Amino acid sequence: MKTKNASILFIVFSIALLIMAGAIAFTMMQKNKESKKDPFDYSVQQTLGKADAPIHVVEFGDFKCAACRTWDTTVLPQLKKDYIDTGKVQLHFINFPFVGKDSTLAAQAGEAIYKQNKDAFWKFYDEMYASQQSEQKEWITEQFLTDLVKTKLPEINLSQFQQDLKSKEIIDAVQNDKDIALKLNTQGAPTVYVDGKLTNSYYDSIKQAIDEKEKK
Repeated sequence: MKTKNASILFIVFSIALLIMAGAIAFTMMQKNKESKKDPFDYSVQQTLGKADAPIHVVEFGDFKCAACRTWDTTVLPQLKKDYIDTGKVQLHFINFPFVGKDSTLAAQAGEAIYKQNKDAFWKFYDEMYASQQSEQKEWITEQFLTDLVKTKLPEINLSQFQQDLKSKEIIDAVQNDKDIALKLNTQGAPTVYVDGKLTNSYYDSIKQAIDEKEKK
């Protein structure tokens, strides 16, 4: 009887070990897949460029960030001319509101505008940087955003914008962007990725990364 019980215990123990080993192997496989997977869900991000453009460039930005304004006025126009307008690149903007309390409100405004009109978002993007004030000042208010929509974005329904601005859907979208940035240990803005690979934000570095991708 003791021998029989010992055999049963051995079988049960062996099965348990196999199950545990299988679970560990599956977890390791999943982690390996995750590490190789592009960390960005491009389909839900604010996007500029043709939908079939093969290369994805991501910019993490904050509308209060002075360096982001410089990137918008110097790097983006050249990137747009050489790669976005030619159908080679899609640009994806991901909110990283880190400069001030009102950075988050600006990010929510961008999401609310993109929800209504994708092209209008990029007008908003330029207007925000053109209107940028000191990083130390909380200048992005609901009134400022309302006035901007009224005067610069006639294609946006103001009532809908005001309704969406602080909706759960929009707040969650901005939080999702923040989570991506934090997961990648993003240190500042603009931070740029080319097809999931961190790249220096200078135009020459982005160009080199894109050209290398095109050769593959």
